[in-house]
Amino acid sequence: MCDVYVEGSKTNVKLHDVRLEATSKSLDRPIVIIDESSYGNVMNGMLGHTHIQANLNRNPDIDLMSHKSVGMDPAPKNLYWNSAFKGYNEEDRMMPGFSLVGTNAAISIVEDSDEMLFPDHNVIDVDYLNYGGAFKLMADITPKSPAHDFVTFGVYARSSVPGSISGAMRSSGSGSIISSASHSGGGEWEFIGMTALYDKSAPYFYFSITGDVQLTAPTFIYGQTPAIPGASLMSSSGARMSGTLTMGVTTVYPPPESTKYYWVIPKNSGNIFVIDTQGDPSRTIIRLNHRTADRFARGTLATLMFEEAGTRVKHNGYIKLKNNADFVSGPNTSITLMAGGSASWVEVSRNE
Repeated sequence: MCDVYVEGSKTNVKLHDVRLEATSKSLDRPIVIIDESSYGNVMNGMLGHTHIQANLNRNPDIDLMSHKSVGMDPAPKNLYWNSAFKGYNEEDRMMPGFSLVGTNAAISIVEDSDEMLFPDHNVIDVDYLNYGGAFKLMADITPKSPAHDFVTFGVYARSSVPGSISGAMRSSGSGSIISSASHSGGGEWEFIGMTALYDKSAPYFYFSITGDVQLTAPTFIYGQTPAIPGASLMSSSGARMSGTLTMGVTTVYPPPESTKYYWVIPKNSGNIFVIDTQGDPSRTIIRLNHRTADRFARGTLATLMFEEAGTRVKHNGYIKLKNNADFVSGPNTSITLMAGGSASWVEVSRNE
C-alpha cells in the first residue's frame, strides 16, 4: 500500500504544498510510487518518515522535502560546445561543433556586435535559397546520456518569414519526427525549442530551416528543464571550448632573505606567474609552496615567466627537472611545472 500511486503514459498529477506523513510505515514501503509509464508529475511540499519510488529524471518537478529522499534537476550543462558560433569558415562552410546539412543555404557571421543577445555569442545569418527542402543545423556529435528519457533544446531566432525555423527530433516509442512551434515571422527574437521524450536507440535532433533567419545561442540539455540560452558551463567530467581560454597572470616577488630559496606562488590567482626579481636576477628557486596551506592540487600547471637572465630553478627532490638539468633563465624565458599534490613539482616544458 502507498498513499500516492500514479501509472499510465497519459496520467500525471499535480500536488502543490502537500504534507504526506507515514510515521509507522516501514522504510521499504514508499509513500509515493510513480510507475515508469508515467512522467511529468508535479509534487511539492513535505514528506515524512519514508521516501519516493520514481524515476526523477522523468519527473524533475517532484520536489518533496524529506530526510529520506531528494528531488533531482538535470545538469545545467549546454552540450552544444560551440553555442557561441565561433570559428566559422565561410569558404569551406565549416562550423566547429555543428553539421550543416544541405547546400541550400548561405551562412555568414553578423559582424555588428550590437546585434549580440549574449556576451561573446555570435549571431549567424542563414540565407535560405528556396530549393531542396529544409536546411538542417545540428550538432556534429551528441553525447549520449542513458540516464535521461527527456531532452530539451532550442535556439534564439529572428526572422520575418513565418515558419522559417522549428526544432525537430525523433520521439520515443513510435520513432516519428516531431517538431516544436515555428517562428511567427514577426521580425523579433523568439526562442524556438522543445522538450520531449526522445528515441534512445536512434537519437536525432536538429533545427529545420525553410526561410531566411538569424540564429544565436543554441542550447541542448538532457532532461526536462527550462532552457539556458547564453550559458556554456564547463564540467569537471570534460569540456571543449570554442572561444579563447584566458588564464590569470600574477606577479611573484622574492621571499625574505631568511628563506630565500623557498618561493611561494599564490594559489587561486591564475596559472602564469611573472617573476619579479626586484633588480637582482641572480636568485635560486629550490622549493615552491612548501607549506601545506599553499600547495596546489595535483595536476595544476604553473608557468614561471622570467624577464631577466640569471635566475636558477634548481633540480632537486622537490622540483624534478628534465634530464636532472637546472633551468637558468634568459631574457623573456619560461618554465612550466606540474604540481604533484604535495610539495613536489615536475617539469613539463621550458623555453630557454
